Amino acid sequence: ILVKRYLRKHDAYVHADIHGATSIIIKNKSTEPLPPKTLMEAGCFALCHSSAWNSKIVTSAYWVHAEQVSKTAPTGEYLTTGSFMIRGKEKLPASCTTCPWIFRALQS
Repeated sequence: ILVKRYLRKHDAYVHADIHGATSIIIKNKSTEPLPPKTLMEAGCFALCHSSAWNSKIVTSAYWVHAEQVSKTAPTGEYLTTGSFMIRGKEKLPASCTTCPWIFRALQS
């Protein structure tokens, strides 16, 4: 419901590269590109709130422009309720993977 209601042109959609992860929307009121640091922080947030974090799975996050997120599947394909189709190339924020050193730092 968040994506359908709040994702607009010039915004970014961020998601951890694992099924069932949290959807993150970065609102962008200008036409300027989003700062890389903002994309990295949103990617890390998505990873930390995904099942990969508790399972200690090393994965990454990606971001796409709002126009690349769709609720409709291509002809002949099916999307389950609440799912989204990402069209085009996914972009990876710099330095945004779940690294083992992060887990060790938080456990101590």
